[in-house]
Amino acid sequence: MKIEVNKLLEFYENKKVGIRKFIRTCDMKDDECLFGELCFCILTPQSRARNCREVVDKLKADKKLFTADLEEIRNYLKRVRFPERKAVYIIEARKKLPEIKRRINGDPKEFREWLIENIRGIGLKESSHFMRNVGFKGLTIIDVHIQNFLRRIGYNEKGSGSLTKKQYIELENKFLRLSKELKIPPEELDIAIWLYQSGEKEFYG
Repeated sequence: MKIEVNKLLEFYENKKVGIRKFIRTCDMKDDECLFGELCFCILTPQSRARNCREVVDKLKADKKLFTADLEEIRNYLKRVRFPERKAVYIIEARKKLPEIKRRINGDPKEFREWLIENIRGIGLKESSHFMRNVGFKGLTIIDVHIQNFLRRIGYNEKGSGSLTKKQYIELENKFLRLSKELKIPPEELDIAIWLYQSGEKEFYG
């Protein structure tokens, strides 16, 4: 465990400036940022983060984020898994942007529950992902990379895969404990582990 954690700490020190730069750019709550990040998080399940980020960036560049109809959205999602379903989710979510803006400054836990209950395609992991990407602190995205790392250091006996709500919260609490022990903010530690585990050179959100 100690060797693995020390490797991560060394990796984090080398990536810290870039990680903090990303987090600073996330701390925005304008419509394009909010809806763009929500689209990104709807797209990410079982898809490469880089492909999802390219889709969102292209929608923004083409001025289609708020205007594309269902068929147009589908055409943008060719490199993303389940494009038919996710295109529908994006169209539905766009209609709820005013309500998201109204609720975003409320209690974070209540806001996360509201997202799960009201935005199709968004579960615990995706809601935490979205909230982290628009400036919320103290959250973590318990994806396969985080699960695998926690297993390797003895914090996760289950292994990796789909999680019940209870299992997700348990791992989230263990992650937050690790964050406190290492004295690294959860949102920074989350990104560091993702980069460390995934082998990606760049972080896409």
